[in-house]
Amino acid sequence: MPRLFHRVDPGAVPDFDDFYLTTRRRLALSAYALTGDLGAARSAVGDAYVAARHHWQKVGRLPDPEEWVRPRAWAMAQRRHVARLWHREKGIGADQKAVLDALHHLSDQQRKVLLLAHLAALSTADIGRELGETTARVEERLQVATDAFCQETGAASESVGAAMESLAPIAEAAALPAPAVVHRSGQRRRLLHTVGGAAVAVGLTIVGGVFVVSGGVVHGGVREDLASAGTTQADTRPVTEKMMLSLPQVEQLAPGDSWRELATSDNTTGSGINSVCQTTRFADPRGTGTMVRTFAADGADANRRVVQTIEISRSTRASQRAYRTTLGWFAGCTQARLQLLGAYRVNGLGDEAQMLKLRIPNAVRRTYVVGLARTGSLTVSTVSETLGGRPVAVDRAVTTLTDAVRNVCSSDPSGPCPTAVRAAPVLPPRSGETPGTLAAADLPVIGRINLPWVGTQPVPARPNIAATTCDKADFVRAGAPRAATRTFLIPEARLAKRFGIAETVGPFASTARAHGLVRSITAAMELCEKKDLGAKVSSQVLQPRGYRGSEYAMWRLDSEINEKTSVGFWMGVARVGRYVAQVNFTPSGDNDVDEDTFQALITRARDRLFELPASTQ
Repeated sequence: MPRLFHRVDPGAVPDFDDFYLTTRRRLALSAYALTGDLGAARSAVGDAYVAARHHWQKVGRLPDPEEWVRPRAWAMAQRRHVARLWHREKGIGADQKAVLDALHHLSDQQRKVLLLAHLAALSTADIGRELGETTARVEERLQVATDAFCQETGAASESVGAAMESLAPIAEAAALPAPAVVHRSGQRRRLLHTVGGAAVAVGLTIVGGVFVVSGGVVHGGVREDLASAGTTQADTRPVTEKMMLSLPQVEQLAPGDSWRELATSDNTTGSGINSVCQTTRFADPRGTGTMVRTFAADGADANRRVVQTIEISRSTRASQRAYRTTLGWFAGCTQARLQLLGAYRVNGLGDEAQMLKLRIPNAVRRTYVVGLARTGSLTVSTVSETLGGRPVAVDRAVTTLTDAVRNVCSSDPSGPCPTAVRAAPVLPPRSGETPGTLAAADLPVIGRINLPWVGTQPVPARPNIAATTCDKADFVRAGAPRAATRTFLIPEARLAKRFGIAETVGPFASTARAHGLVRSITAAMELCEKKDLGAKVSSQVLQPRGYRGSEYAMWRLDSEINEKTSVGFWMGVARVGRYVAQVNFTPSGDNDVDEDTFQALITRARDRLFELPASTQ
């Protein structure tokens, strides 16, 4: 595809319509080839041209305005592509699919180098300037990318450009807006930048996504020199790189360790996964900017890593969703052996804030203290990971999160600055699984098994598989016809079929009916050994008056099958208001838990009941 728009006289301002009409198809093609997502490419390219129209008096005087638009369009396309399937469009031919697959298997930088060389027709020096790499590094990446692309597609090296241009019919199928539409959008955007004082700053965040990195403004994660952004930017207060956590602020997490700052990025390259439990590159794929900064420390007894993330959303409502998504990553984490130990509400910090403590107890223990705050349209998080040794103290992590929020509170997208910040233990946040039931992060670590628990969908509790042969609890007959049961297994562990955790949760018409079931189960367990001479009941724990009027009880039951074989069970029951949960853990050989571990599981089952409506009535 030949370049139809050539470099212009820096003193002249070319016609925007000519620029738009002669470059838009090439840019849409490159954005589609970069992401394999036609919808993301189309919307990103359209928004990038609107921004260019807004700043055309500056952008139009650049040696090549396309070099201003392209990085912006690419970054926004990558943000919007996150969590979507690669080349999901229908009607793609086999050759086109092969091209997309070959591009997909390249790293981000390799793919960009290949596209800039063959679709944008840039020299290696120009590519290096656009990507911030040396010419030698660009030449190396281009050679590796070309070889890999040719090997996978069967194309000759001189045909790489033609192979990628075969995607043009697909890219052109996504109709871009007419020049008049871009004009109106650009003028509207410019109006929001010049009218309204403080409202202008908010408008910039909502409409254009203002974001600063090292003295430049970033729209959707791409740097733009202030010289080309227009003088009205001076009245705005965007988020800046200087507002990220500093090394002295992070050092207070473990003052005796040797800390160092590793990197700061916009998270548009690489896998985008920066911490345990994170499932997608961005919590807000439609956000206008992201910054990630990492730190590391080597201590006498532990190694540590801290990741700070700031995501800028287009509105407060969007940041609320981003906050919930980020919180759900950790509260509903399914990482093997990971356990949610505790949660803390942090008052006085932004609009809402929480701390979570998690661990993975392997030969070398990993502990995570996660801080998360929402302030205005910003979502700020800090994840402190400790490998071995004493984990980061929660109160120190609260101080670091407070510093992170205070650093950005002078920016336009932020909410109020921190006031009297206090943290207090609270019930665990919702996991994203069935409300009121246990989640994977609640379950115990079993022996040396390094595989995740997997839960089934709830089914009617007919029969109640969480009951034992002693209690034979029947939720339906007891007054909970809508009781449901789910099981948790470790499918790939190759354990006995009986191994697993079963939980039944049922709503009763009243607290008295719910308490009646708990009382009948307790009575049945007390009589079990008398009625079944082959049964042994031990490790009994009764908690009739617990947190906020709740109650729970638990037992160990061992039943003889014959003179040489017995089967053990852990069983517990918990009540909160009119809801009851019964939990049964059936071990397999040495893959068992102790009394304290099962008691922690029962108390967590009780805590989950507080998620249900009117649970304390």
